[in-house]
Amino acid sequence: MTTLHLTEDQLQLVQQALDLYSRVGIGQFDHIKYHPTFVNHLSNKLTDGNGRIDFNQYHQIRDKADEKLMEARNILIQEDLHPNASWGIFNEKGDESCRVAHDILQVIRHEFWKANPNRSELTVDAGINLQTEDGDKIMCKLSI
Repeated sequence: MTTLHLTEDQLQLVQQALDLYSRVGIGQFDHIKYHPTFVNHLSNKLTDGNGRIDFNQYHQIRDKADEKLMEARNILIQEDLHPNASWGIFNEKGDESCRVAHDILQVIRHEFWKANPNRSELTVDAGINLQTEDGDKIMCKLSI
């Protein structure tokens, strides 16, 4: 086993990176546009002198990006999937590394859930459903 010491913010970044990795690997390319670099860049670029964002232009740009990302996804997977479709995390066409990343993500997410005094049993992070061969070896301990 390997030990990695991170701050809470760093662990949340690892969680976000694993989420994006697993999503892109199953064809959810549209999640690329949620990366903070692009959200912040567009927000800054489209904000006028009074601090107001031109949301019409913002959404036009994101809609165009969605079209291009869907086109790229369909070319790479050689299928003509619906814009909101993907292979899904358990589809054998997705690389096993996507499922491993998803398992690690679930463990981290569940630990944050356990540390939340206002947690709900009705949220996705309330439980974990590990699917990979070594999933049961994934451990995360928060010291918050």
